[in-house]
Amino acid sequence: MYAPDTQIELTYPESTQVESRTTFRRRRVQIREVRDLISHPLTPEEYLRRPLTHRSRYLLTAFDMDTSQWRQFYLGSSKEHASDGRLRIALYKPGEERPSKIISRSFEPTRRDRIALARTLKAIKEKSHNGYELRVIPDEPLTAPAKPF
Repeated sequence: MYAPDTQIELTYPESTQVESRTTFRRRRVQIREVRDLISHPLTPEEYLRRPLTHRSRYLLTAFDMDTSQWRQFYLGSSKEHASDGRLRIALYKPGEERPSKIISRSFEPTRRDRIALARTLKAIKEKSHNGYELRVIPDEPLTAPAKPF
């Protein structure tokens, strides 16, 4: 796993919207933080703020050395670590780092499916989940360890 203060180069898209036709450019970044969306999944509110973003398991908070700005990079959006970007809805016990139950189908990285995911989240987020927390996670094998980088 990339550690804080590691400098890396990524070939990253200009736009991370699903189904966008975009150009890629080389980015030199210094990592501040890595968020694993299995152990620290998205809340419904986080997902709903930007439902059409292509997401993957690892979210980097990093300093872009070419633009001198702090940015976030989904590692799976880069050419070097490309992932398919499918998402699911899961229930987590408070404080747990793995889902207790997956409660949705796999949503594809298309505008249609991301809007369907948003509608599903809105419909079920106010319901009682018996103490479990509703979360959005990447559709990846849960038994797979964190990828070494």
